[in-house]
Amino acid sequence: MNISTARPERTVTILSIDDTPLFQQLIKISLEYQGMKVLATDNGTDGLKLARMNLPDLILLDLMMPIMDGVAVCQQLKADLRLKNIPVVLLSSSDDSDEIEACLQLGAVGYLLKPFQPAVLVDMVRKHLPA
Repeated sequence: MNISTARPERTVTILSIDDTPLFQQLIKISLEYQGMKVLATDNGTDGLKLARMNLPDLILLDLMMPIMDGVAVCQQLKADLRLKNIPVVLLSSSDDSDEIEACLQLGAVGYLLKPFQPAVLVDMVRKHLPA
């Protein structure tokens, strides 16, 4: 009897925190087409809860959201010992360098300006997934 010792490939989980339904849909379709699981929410408070419950492989974080903006979410993610090593990629329709720089200094790994091409999103996600 030949028993394979190869581990089954684990599904990559991406958390998308973005208050724009069109971008949520674009993210979900683009990444699920690549075989990734996408969890999505439209606000930072729920995003933090989802991150704590699911420990995703990578977080896509919109900078401009009501209730809690991306900078505040990034601060809380990076202050949490269980979440601080999860890569965060920022998404923004503004090139406000102060907000982007603040998140990069907190530990975000990169950013994409909206609108973005699905292939660029997929490439950015793959580039920053933990090995």
